[in-house]
Amino acid sequence: MRFALSAFADEISPNLDTQIATLKRLDVTGLDLRSVENVNVLSLTDAQLDEVAEQCDANGLHVQAIGSPVNKVRFTSENRPQELEKLRRAIHAAKRTNTDKIRIFSPEVDESQAESAWPGVKEWMQEQIEEAGEHGIVLLHENDAKFYGAYPENARRLFGELGCPNFRAAFDFANTVLIGFRAMNDWFPWLLPHLHTLHIKDAIESDHKVVPAGEGDGQMVETLRWLISQNWSGPLTIEPHLASAGKFGGFSGDQLFEAAVVALRGVVKEVGAEA
Repeated sequence: MRFALSAFADEISPNLDTQIATLKRLDVTGLDLRSVENVNVLSLTDAQLDEVAEQCDANGLHVQAIGSPVNKVRFTSENRPQELEKLRRAIHAAKRTNTDKIRIFSPEVDESQAESAWPGVKEWMQEQIEEAGEHGIVLLHENDAKFYGAYPENARRLFGELGCPNFRAAFDFANTVLIGFRAMNDWFPWLLPHLHTLHIKDAIESDHKVVPAGEGDGQMVETLRWLISQNWSGPLTIEPHLASAGKFGGFSGDQLFEAAVVALRGVVKEVGAEA
């Protein structure tokens, strides 16, 4: 089996030319578009979005998904319409860059309020799923630490009630480790029917440190081996966060990014596959 690879290329450099040159050199054919020249994807002009699409096409790459920050906010009535407008901007960006996928999150809810907040969270997410569906867009929900869907029990409810072809999962190994959970213990097999992509970064829980694939507590080898046995075939999206990680992104630099790619290919080889 051969996994397709994609990456949040702004972890290489803010510069688009450098991003694309590095992806080509490392034979990573997908680009998850989060920012260019330190400008978030939702703030890029049409001309800038068109340049990304043209540069990718000219270099044998493609935009795998829009790496939006949609829903990286507190769960409040004031924030809901603002996030819907952000999603509409992300849909516009997706169309300009020839992708039908947008990475999103679920709003931040205190753990103690997860049950009482659920009806409102459901309405919030349902509204966005319907908006995406009208445009033929697939929303990829990332389990980012501390947001509603970061917790396996919440995510299971989210996908159990709202899962559909337009709402699927982008599972992140490190994010779940950093809040005390594990892929094979807490997420699989129930997530499999909803899984679109894996976000590749690992972490050591005791140190609260992000590390290359296979070097942490993420159960990456076991998970990939099991997913292969279930005929799941990717894609794998590289999001190393090895140098720094902020609320709306992360950075690794070209050398650390290359180390992350090499580490991932080592894990993939260990489970008898290619990437």
